[in-house]
Amino acid sequence: MTQTGIVKKILDKGMADVAVERVTACSHCSGCGECIYGKEIHVEAENKIFAKPGERVVLESKTTTILGVTLLVYMLPVAMLFIGYAIGAALHLDQQKCIIASAVGIAIGVAVSTELGKRFKKIDYYITGYKR
Repeated sequence: MTQTGIVKKILDKGMADVAVERVTACSHCSGCGECIYGKEIHVEAENKIFAKPGERVVLESKTTTILGVTLLVYMLPVAMLFIGYAIGAALHLDQQKCIIASAVGIAIGVAVSTELGKRFKKIDYYITGYKR
């Protein structure tokens, strides 16, 4: 995956703090400034080209890592929703209780994906070039 960012500061061990605009997350949204996440995130990237603060650079990361994180964040809660409903149905619960079991399942899925996301959220970014 390739993104564009601006180097904010140089860190230790050949790393740089890079500000990246959330293009995909915000492309459909017109409420700029109202979002709790903001339009800009900061990532640590390996500074292979020795870029300096203020320079616009190209960042790359492994697509497989991004897809794995996406799968974890979106698919695990959805899967748990269906599993919760299936457990309720297997126990011969009525429709309302099956829906409650689904809600419990999705809550567990969100909690698990949040915890796993905290542990494995490290995505390796590399500065590979300059953006003009």
